[in-house]
Amino acid sequence: MNPTQTIVRGWWREALGAALVLVSRILTAPRTPWENDEFLFAEAVRRFDPSRYHPHPPGFPLLVLIGKVFAGFVHDPWRALVVFSIIAAPIGFVAIARAFRNWLDNPNLAICAALIYYFSASMLVHGTLALSDGPAMMFLGLALFAISSPHDAEHDRNAIAIGIWTSAAIGTRPQLLVPIAPMLLIALLQMRTMRQRAACVIAFGLFSAMWFLPLVDAAGGFEATRLYETKQAAYVAAHDASVSRGGKSMAQLAVRFLFHPWGTKYVTLPLFASVFLGVAAFVRLLRRDKFRSTLWPLVVFTIVQLVFELGWMDPADAARYSLPVMIPIALLAVLGLDVVKRSVKVEATPAIVTAIFAIATLAYVWPLAGARTKVASPPAAAAAFVNANLSPNSVIAYDVSLKPHAEYLLSRFRVVPIEKAVAEFYDRPDVPLYLIANGASSANGAQVFTWPASDAYEKLTRELYRTVSIVPKPPRERYLPVRGVYPIEWTAGGDEWRWLGPDATIRLPRAHGSEAALTLRFSSDVPFETNAVQISINARNVAVVNVGKEPVIANVPLPPEPLIDIRFRSAHSFSPGALLHNADPRTLAVQLTSVVSQ
Repeated sequence: MNPTQTIVRGWWREALGAALVLVSRILTAPRTPWENDEFLFAEAVRRFDPSRYHPHPPGFPLLVLIGKVFAGFVHDPWRALVVFSIIAAPIGFVAIARAFRNWLDNPNLAICAALIYYFSASMLVHGTLALSDGPAMMFLGLALFAISSPHDAEHDRNAIAIGIWTSAAIGTRPQLLVPIAPMLLIALLQMRTMRQRAACVIAFGLFSAMWFLPLVDAAGGFEATRLYETKQAAYVAAHDASVSRGGKSMAQLAVRFLFHPWGTKYVTLPLFASVFLGVAAFVRLLRRDKFRSTLWPLVVFTIVQLVFELGWMDPADAARYSLPVMIPIALLAVLGLDVVKRSVKVEATPAIVTAIFAIATLAYVWPLAGARTKVASPPAAAAAFVNANLSPNSVIAYDVSLKPHAEYLLSRFRVVPIEKAVAEFYDRPDVPLYLIANGASSANGAQVFTWPASDAYEKLTRELYRTVSIVPKPPRERYLPVRGVYPIEWTAGGDEWRWLGPDATIRLPRAHGSEAALTLRFSSDVPFETNAVQISINARNVAVVNVGKEPVIANVPLPPEPLIDIRFRSAHSFSPGALLHNADPRTLAVQLTSVVSQ
């Protein structure tokens, strides 16, 4: 058999699976940018500037550098990153399949496990985005392939590959340093010679310098880099590990991180039943001397990554953050399918179940994945409307979650945060002011752009950007929050409000009318049935409104004075942190849903 025949015979399964993965990625590739991090990465490819959060900490330097290479051919920074993610998928598939093949010594089971992973709901949704996840999984797969391969006592090639690919995974997604560091340590200890260990460490160090030094240079030096990374660590401790968890129990976190990334329960339940069956087979693999040295790094990686996820990561991003841990889960699942195969005595059982999983998962994610291939994302569609229809002197005030979208897509306008815009332009009737809001709006003249609601969107995303609105703010509806007034909030159903504290004040524009209509209410989770609100204007009491869960409109007369301050003093208030057991520090009383002077 000649070398070509040997390669074809040994790799045809991987080649066929890679082709299938590549076609699936091309067919599900997004039409426009969507997630906020995509815009930060695209801006970084255009100009690597960590001081402007291009990209956000911890920096993702290798992703940015490779994105620049692809942008040289594609000539669009966002599209360049998408193309890189698409290309990374079949490469990562082959690497992971080969790693599984080395561990299982069964090429058919290995291909099934890799297909289960690459056709998982989370990978189908996030793997083709202009994010770090897909490329990082490619490099992680290459590292696992190198680790799973038996060491040759006479050569250092495998050790060098381990050093390069682990470094590349960290450079693409620095958060992977946490589980990769102990994995690499175990791999080093299990190498046969000191020469191999030295080769691995040197390769890791040199390759890491290739991506770390450009980050230091872009950040403005080592001290600036330290501050940049320290800021991210503080944010993770305050937000991801605290506020974002909202009092969730460990069981709820486990469901979010372990089950939701696989999508529908009709896949998740049989998959984890198979995982349960596969645990015993996996333990047997660990006990075999032939495989011991190459599986332990994966075990250590999985344990550390899982502890890191459950203890410190943001549950809203669980579907993406769990992609590394899903690799060993797919391995356990296929071991369980092998148990079923031997029980039912049908050789094709793993392949049949894998195909069913893939088809069911594609159907599950299609309301999201299919929509983004045909229709512009709501933020992109909203930006297209603004660029085509609004006058150049318009000011676009963005919801904080839409800052990257507004800065990237609306560069021909002045874009500012909503609260800053309100403070600057509430008394400027000559300036057209529009809000770009993460949610629906029922306001007059609002333009709403949306994707269909789906279970996949709820489980696999942060539930942001499914609906985005362009909301005009005419002068008669503007006011300035002075004290005790919290930022605007929206829902996908079209509700809009500002929470008021127990003592809150707003200021009207000088060109106000003779009367103001104030609409108040509170939400269903408030721990009181009604709330008496004393309304005063310029220190004079004018009305008492009994506010409930249905909107109440208070029509109050306005004096002819140019400066009008309206004060709301509520009889009752509550703390969301105490009520919902989250880290919300606010004290809230009622919601102000509308102010119209006439």
